[in-house]
Amino acid sequence: MTHFLIVLALAVLLVTLVRLRLIQVDLFFPWFVAVVVLGLASSQPAFVNWLGAKLGILYPPIAVVFLVIFLLVGIIVTLTISVTRLRGRQAAMARRIAALELDWQERTPDAPADGP
Repeated sequence: MTHFLIVLALAVLLVTLVRLRLIQVDLFFPWFVAVVVLGLASSQPAFVNWLGAKLGILYPPIAVVFLVIFLLVGIIVTLTISVTRLRGRQAAMARRIAALELDWQERTPDAPADGP
């Protein structure tokens, strides 16, 4: 019973973080699915034993830990790709703004320069 309460508490925590706008929905969904699916699947002894047998692990509960690590690495890689794309867009915007500023300064030579 406590296992289900922990899964429920984690799911509610994630939903609360989305409602407080600390996490965006597109970043929230993989975490939510992972918590719910792994939480419910790991509470089923038949699933844990089956997964341990398929992975060739002598102590089946460790198979769930390996599955969690695998999913976390997948989520981290996905988020890293998203951050990399955002940084690329940010750099492109900075270059565009700098080019526009340079163009504006070339067109208006009488404009006062910014700075001390």
